[in-house]
Amino acid sequence: MPKTPAIESLRVQNLFSFGENGADVELGPLNILIGPNASGKSNLIEAIGLLKGLPDDFAEAVAGAGGISDCLWKGTPNPTATIDATFNLRRVKKSVRYQLSFTGRKGKVAIIDEKVTSVSPSEAFLAYQKGRPTIYSKGAGLTLSDEESDPQQSVLSQRKDSKNYPEITYLGRLFRSFRIYSNWEFGPGSTMRDLYGAEEKNDYLDEDVHNLGLMLNRFYSDANIKPDLLRYLKAFYADAVDIHTLLQSGLVDTRIEERNKVTISAFRLSDGTLRWLALLTILLHPSPPPLVCLEEPELGLHPDAIRMLAKLLTQASERMQLIVTTHSDALVDQFTDRPDSVIVFEKEEGATKMTRLKKERLTSWLERYSLGQLWRTGEIGGNRW
Repeated sequence: MPKTPAIESLRVQNLFSFGENGADVELGPLNILIGPNASGKSNLIEAIGLLKGLPDDFAEAVAGAGGISDCLWKGTPNPTATIDATFNLRRVKKSVRYQLSFTGRKGKVAIIDEKVTSVSPSEAFLAYQKGRPTIYSKGAGLTLSDEESDPQQSVLSQRKDSKNYPEITYLGRLFRSFRIYSNWEFGPGSTMRDLYGAEEKNDYLDEDVHNLGLMLNRFYSDANIKPDLLRYLKAFYADAVDIHTLLQSGLVDTRIEERNKVTISAFRLSDGTLRWLALLTILLHPSPPPLVCLEEPELGLHPDAIRMLAKLLTQASERMQLIVTTHSDALVDQFTDRPDSVIVFEKEEGATKMTRLKKERLTSWLERYSLGQLWRTGEIGGNRW
């Protein structure tokens, strides 16, 4: 497993379905989120999405989440949202704590506090002083002027100087590197079924999956990845024998070759097959991003593929931190031997709470039942009824 996951802990308050008392959770390399619909699983991932937007355009990230009025907790008048998290910054060999507070003013987001500090020993790298951001380098503080600071934007987007402000710079780079796969579009109208340009330069599968063919082409050309790619494809797709990613006039034509030598274009492949190919390019990546969020990866997959999916998730969590939402008890069953990977989401008085399962508390139950069975029967929570 990774020595330290990218996000070590996360607390969210007055944001989305996280109420005025807040909710917090310790995060490990593999985190399986379960719970009923509207319990807050996707809201946690959306909170991470806001972190991802901080180094570029926080106001745009908030707008993409529905706007500030939809982001703030509705149970409190004029709430102030907070995200408080601890991260592992490998580039500077430190754990740092990041705290963000923001609210709404005249229909726009307004950052009212932002802090970056080291965990141990305590040292400030960014803090607000008298309502204005101050950044620190070697103990010396620089308070940004009104012209230099924008209340709609994070300091992470305004200071990118690894020499003088390495903690702020590398924290911004970490946030930007997060990948969130939540809007899986594989239907007949999906753009990823079309031919598209091969000139793109992206190290990872795009979040809209439109560069799938290009990523498959890269994987197929890598002798270290190709065997696993074909093995998992053939285990999923009984008639498949090969993948072809033909480059024609600057376009990628993705096809699967079957045993009878017939090739099936991406336009004709099933939604489940395309989803499986996308999952393979994410989970087999040899140099993955530090954090990947996957929303319901089991959708469209035959039940026989769930065991393979769980194996892929487990192996991938040795190279990247994974946060995965699921409604599949069959997938949860596959983690019976590691229930600590599961986080249960529930609502209390309309607000989300998160509870990580503890193996020692379930030992006697797990001698008789699988983890999915315990979930279905209500023994671990995360059920509507």
